[in-house]
Amino acid sequence: MALHLIKMAAGISSLQELEERQTYLRTGGSERARLKKENLRELIHVTRFFPKRADEILNKDNSPPGSLYWVFQKRIQARQKIAEFREMPSEGGASKCGIVLEGPLVPVEMMPRKAFQGWRYLTKDDAPKDLNERAFEREKIPPQMHADLIELCLL
Repeated sequence: MALHLIKMAAGISSLQELEERQTYLRTGGSERARLKKENLRELIHVTRFFPKRADEILNKDNSPPGSLYWVFQKRIQARQKIAEFREMPSEGGASKCGIVLEGPLVPVEMMPRKAFQGWRYLTKDDAPKDLNERAFEREKIPPQMHADLIELCLL
């Protein structure tokens, strides 16, 4: 069974803002590198604890690895594939966990989620489905209105 992580994206208000932040981090803030997409760094999200169920998330049995689902604006809104977990040194002595992410952010069907600290496990059955971009474009609904309609249980 596939296992995923879910994490709050602190200070993020939209998918576009999360994409811009990740682009900034991957390019080291260089405008030239951002425009040419050259010398991109690995995207590593550092968190305090290492998941005890890391092998389940990475699916060592040749099935696709789990994803990190991002929560912002009180909703799960996007996911990104987890490539690996890496031990990261810290100044305080105790090492931290680096979640190496790969691939683009994938919009998912918005799902309400209360605030929490750190990360949580998310099973395959509880994970929201990827958003079908064609259906979203066909409806021509702005993202915020789409989120409000979901919250009101109208979609």
